[in-house]
Amino acid sequence: MSNVKVFENGLMQADPVTIGIDPSLTGFAICFTSAARPEQHETFVYKSPYRGIERLNDIVSFMMDTITEFELMGHDVVNVAIEAAVMASPSTLPLSELAGLVKYKLFHHFEDNDCKKPLKIPPMTLKKYAAGKGNAKKQEMLLQIYKRWGLEFNDDNAADAYALARLATGVYINKVEEEIMEKISDPKYRD
Repeated sequence: MSNVKVFENGLMQADPVTIGIDPSLTGFAICFTSAARPEQHETFVYKSPYRGIERLNDIVSFMMDTITEFELMGHDVVNVAIEAAVMASPSTLPLSELAGLVKYKLFHHFEDNDCKKPLKIPPMTLKKYAAGKGNAKKQEMLLQIYKRWGLEFNDDNAADAYALARLATGVYINKVEEEIMEKISDPKYRD
């Protein structure tokens, strides 16, 4: 599919996985990361050719088709994290519509487990987790993900989705990551 960029690093078949979702309208990213070995992942960035409601439907269909495909390969989804919307952004309304549809679909798809209520991770928290500071720029995020976890991305949406999926594993390698894990254990981060 020409609308999809793929980044992968040896995700094994039938591995329990966590999912990270960066709900962007122009580069929707979803990452499946091994729950036990978070460096193993498959990450997809999807650019819908549509606008308006057709784009929302297309993106959510892509997400659900991808999740279903991974489940059919034997992956058990154990946790989901989604980047929360920034309220001061001019694109807040359409992004909120997309995030609402994503959460609605997840709620109904995972109705028998905790994945139906994904972790909502504020952008500043995600940046602090992945780059060590809450105001990191996109290029800093890409560099720090490479330095810290040894994974190279050339797409910031893919990098965000990976960091979200990794965060959902509960695995940490330093004090900053551990502090973020403790912070997001608060029930307010589950919607």
